[in-house]
Amino acid sequence: MQRFFLALTLLGTPALAAAQTDASALTRDWQRNRRNVLAYIEAMPDSALGFRPTPGVRTFAEQFDHIVTTNLEVAAAVRGVDRPPTLGDPDQYLHSKSALRAYAEATYAYMLGTLDAATPEELARTMSIYGAPPQPAAGFIQLSLEHSVWTLGQVVPYLRLNGATPPGYDIPF
Repeated sequence: MQRFFLALTLLGTPALAAAQTDASALTRDWQRNRRNVLAYIEAMPDSALGFRPTPGVRTFAEQFDHIVTTNLEVAAAVRGVDRPPTLGDPDQYLHSKSALRAYAEATYAYMLGTLDAATPEELARTMSIYGAPPQPAAGFIQLSLEHSVWTLGQVVPYLRLNGATPPGYDIPF
């Protein structure tokens, strides 16, 4: 992936053709990530959405809000939108598993729509978000995916402490 971003920066137009191939790989990864996130939401009992394993950490629902809202904000930035669309009401989705699932679904649809609509030039466009150094938009999409996976791993104890078995992780190897 690092070589891909270097190629985008140094090679210009030929590298833009590679961005399209990478966009399809990113789309497959995001679709798989969506399935994993939704499976983890489904695995938790409804009554445990407000569970936090220790004081001062996010609740189960807040962890998923953190994952999918970050994805939504990155997708909006890639689209060049100043503010992401409102796709859910935290007063609802932080307390209702069906609302949390619907919000997660909507944010993944927005990210997948962003990937589907993005041109190679848009993926190569330099941008910055969250005070990070400027880099190609595709780099922030990849970082958001990595953040999602990393945060998803944090919820395994939440599930186990509530008697739920974490679902198997859908990974292609």
